[in-house]
Amino acid sequence: MESWLHVSLNLLRRINTRVDEGRFGEASGDVYLVESIWKLLTDVEDLHLLMDPEDFLKLKKQLHIKTAGKNDAFCFRSRGLVEVMKMSKGLREKVPFVLGVEVDPTGGPRLQEVAMRLYARKREECDKIHLLQGMQGVEAAAKRFFFAYKQVVAAEMNTECDSVRQIFMEPTYFPSLDAAKTFLGEFWSHVG
Repeated sequence: MESWLHVSLNLLRRINTRVDEGRFGEASGDVYLVESIWKLLTDVEDLHLLMDPEDFLKLKKQLHIKTAGKNDAFCFRSRGLVEVMKMSKGLREKVPFVLGVEVDPTGGPRLQEVAMRLYARKREECDKIHLLQGMQGVEAAAKRFFFAYKQVVAAEMNTECDSVRQIFMEPTYFPSLDAAKTFLGEFWSHVG
């Protein structure tokens, strides 16, 4: 798991660099890889649930994983996991740059309008669309991972983990993109 987290960190750094350089097609490929790694990590956590509890505890002992008594410290026992999650969530800060618009500090629909125009002329700027779709895919895959992760932690500790639960309480990272697709879809359904 730590190896895949290390790969994800390097990919996320490369995504940030490529987006800053305007190389959206290359960044979208890397975003797809990060999404795939989140899915792979989810499968790893699913395997933990299938393990015999005695074998799991024996493995935990062999790996010297200890609980400090505080749930949150154990829930995020991997610094790499915390860093990958922060960087995955940080992708949303790149959306205005990808769209070429400044965020409206009053919360206006500027971002949504630009996204609708981008989706409407999808053939011209497909690299940007693939990148934005990939960013949304990373968000969904990360949330699925933490749902599985929460199940493993709860089964192992017989308790809930507030830090992991908080991830599900946060709103989606990309509400303007979702709204743009919804409004554009509604428009096309009335036109066609």
